[in-house]
Amino acid sequence: MSDFKIADPLLRRLLYAVGIMGVIAFGFYTFSLLQNAVILILNVLTPFIAALLLAYILAPIVITLQNHLKMGRIMGTLVLYMIIFIAVFLLFFFLIPNVISEFIRLFNVLKTAFPPLLDKLADNSYFKIDSQFIDIIQKHIDEIKFDYEQLAAALLPGLKKMASGGLEAVGIATRGIFTGLGSVFSFFSFLIFVGIVNFYFIIDWEKISPLIHKMIHPEKREQVFDILKKIDIAVGGFLRGQLTVSAIVGSCFAVGLFAMGFIGFPALRNYCILIGTAAAIGGFVPYLGPVMGVTPAILIIILTGGVTWTVKLISLVSVLVLFSIIQAIEGFILQPRIVGKGAGLHPLAVMFALLFGSQFGIGGMIIAVPLASIIRVLILEFYWLPIEAREAELSSDSD
Repeated sequence: MSDFKIADPLLRRLLYAVGIMGVIAFGFYTFSLLQNAVILILNVLTPFIAALLLAYILAPIVITLQNHLKMGRIMGTLVLYMIIFIAVFLLFFFLIPNVISEFIRLFNVLKTAFPPLLDKLADNSYFKIDSQFIDIIQKHIDEIKFDYEQLAAALLPGLKKMASGGLEAVGIATRGIFTGLGSVFSFFSFLIFVGIVNFYFIIDWEKISPLIHKMIHPEKREQVFDILKKIDIAVGGFLRGQLTVSAIVGSCFAVGLFAMGFIGFPALRNYCILIGTAAAIGGFVPYLGPVMGVTPAILIIILTGGVTWTVKLISLVSVLVLFSIIQAIEGFILQPRIVGKGAGLHPLAVMFALLFGSQFGIGGMIIAVPLASIIRVLILEFYWLPIEAREAELSSDSD
């Protein structure tokens, strides 16, 4: 008896789609049953997951240091730790205080600019906005201001004093940032624990491959290592590459807006670090970084008072040109050369993965994108490529 085959390609794809939807529905049902247990497990495993991902990102850097500086694995790891410590210190010393200061300044500008804008919209016969609706918006703006002022009051004193190296200031800043997330001791204990586990992961990184080699049956080794290589290209390309692209995109926006502040619109210079940071954070999702940079820049130009509309129009065009240049650089140069085609997760897939992972807490968000990359490779390897092979076989038989 010959195997049953569906000759119509459209019907085959339809049946595959129905099967996939059934699997997804079953997955969501299982998720609702196991969510609490998974969250508990992830909370326990979060430091180990974070340490493993850090080791995965940092191990190639340590190997590079070993090869170029002719040092041992432990010394290379310690040198890298020192570099990271200096980078984090500079981050707290320069970047975070400026970001907070610019955010407060921007919030005050927006709060001042919104009421006149809402009044104009209310007076406009085309929009016909109810005054009660405007009062509700104004009330929410006032509430946000109250909450944010409390946060700023907790953050700024500690961050300003951290520059002088006071241990008490570190406690003040940390308590401000992590209020409601646990004590300062727990947070620093978490960081120290992750650092120690990460240290051992990096030192023993090259022992992992031989261990996997011994665990796999000889007949399956070639296939398994081929899949692991593809997973490494996908996950490593995305994590290392996208972090690099994010930093470049954020820096380009910060430098570009800073330069524009000197040649036409000074207000942009006052928020270049904040906007550059927003672009860098958004850049973790492919192609979202430039959008995260251009949106607040346009908002600032439109709502800033004391400037003629001619200047605003020129500034808007300049910002859009800057956005187009950075978008083109990311799309045609950075993404293909740094992230690579093998890592290609669609931006919507990244956002969905982060949203889904957030349902499981911090641990879920940490593993969301790497897990999505792994699932993509496995689907291609065990599902999509076999389908294409069978379709090619059927088409050749029909010919």
